[in-house]
Parts: sequence; C-alpha cells; structure tokens
Amino acid sequence: MVTDLYRRIKRNIDEDGLIVSSSGFLVNRMLSQVDFSRPLKILEIGSGRGAFTREILRRMAAGSSLDVCEIKEEYNPCIEKLIAEHPEHHVRLHNQCVTRFLQDNRDFDVIISSLPLKNFERMKDNNAFLDAVLTGFHNGLKEGGHYLQYQYFRSNLSDIERTFGKTVDAVSFVPLNILPAFVYHMTKGQVA
Repeated sequence: MVTDLYRRIKRNIDEDGLIVSSSGFLVNRMLSQVDFSRPLKILEIGSGRGAFTREILRRMAAGSSLDVCEIKEEYNPCIEKLIAEHPEHHVRLHNQCVTRFLQDNRDFDVIISSLPLKNFERMKDNNAFLDAVLTGFHNGLKEGGHYLQYQYFRSNLSDIERTFGKTVDAVSFVPLNILPAFVYHMTKGQVA
C-alpha cells in the first residue's frame, strides 16, 4: 500500500510536476493577472484535471475563446465535463504536444502554463525541448500578450527571460499550495 502510494506520487512528480492539483490560492494568484472583463483568446497548457480550466471558464467574458492543450488523454473526461457545463463558451481540447499545437496557432492574448519546465532540463537534448516550448510560448502570444507560469522552485526564470528578451514583469510567491509555488508573469514586447 505504501509502495503503491509512493509510486503514484513519484509518477505524478516526474510526469506532471505535481503531487496534487493546484490549490485555489495558486489558481487565484495566477488568474488575478488576467483582465477577464474583455474578450480574450486564451491558451491553457497542461490542464490536468482542470483546476485552472474551471476558474478560467467561470471568469471568461462573452466572446472569449479557450484552447486547452493537454497531452494526456486520461484527463479528457474531466475537461470534457467542464466544457459541457459551460456551453456558452467557445472551448476546444487538444491532445497534442504544445510545440506542435503552437506551430499553427498564434496571437493568443494569454497563455497559462502548468507545464513542469524544470523536468524538461532532465531530457538528454541540451534543453532543446525546453527551448522549443518557451519559443513556442513567445511566438504564440500577440504583442502585449501575457504569459503566466508557475514553478515549485525559482527555476527557469533565466530561460524565460532569454527567450522573451527582457526581465520578467513580476514574480510572486504562493505559500498555500502543495508544494509552495512561484508565479512568473511576462508580457510580450513591453520593456519592464
């Protein structure tokens, strides 16, 4: 029993970068950076069971669109249920790698990422995949668009800043989450 629990926790950390779903405190901190009072084109990456998706759908203004990019099909029932609960919104679920998705999709107002960027450093490709992900985020945003990312450690900040060519707009700390998290906020094209 303890061995099974340990294996599940280790798998969640290795694959999803988390132990449990994001807390309401983390979700609110990240989404408080977004002006939902107007129509937005939003991309959520790494939705998991939908902690962020649920709140994005609740806050979205009429005329907004939400693309949810989640590579793991096992989470589809959770996201499909949220989509069904909000027929008034234009939402699409994509089961593919975000780097492939962003090749054909640009001009997002907001990109919200739950991807465990630190895990991509473990790959034996000289950070090529990490660089491809961050470049995709940069290219996927329109000028003035917002990129929001959380990390459990203050990591990958220099990678994000190098890709965007400027200092991150803000870093905040959310202690009430398992694990406590740092939230990065970057605006494309505006000098901090």
